Amino acid sequence: MKHITADEAKRFVVAQLAHPIAAKGLIPENLPDNFDLLTEGIIDSLGFVDLVMALERYFDIKVDFGGLDPESLTVLGPISQYIAEKSRVASSRST
Repeated sequence: MKHITADEAKRFVVAQLAHPIAAKGLIPENLPDNFDLLTEGIIDSLGFVDLVMALERYFDIKVDFGGLDPESLTVLGPISQYIAEKSRVASSRST
């Protein structure tokens, strides 16, 4: 498994949510790290579950909600950083 960066994780999240982001008239590349996908109406609770499943499959990681601040679960920057960290940990275990 290769180590991914937070920027790569962010690009993946934004790509997964391209349609709802566009429907809001937003430019994906311009979304700040403090953009909350839930409160901005990009995803709902089911959409969050779908996103987590996609992240787990694509990056071959297991998302542990205990490792995330509940306030940051749906915020673009923190979730991207978390995915990058999980990737780093997983890749260091496989070497």
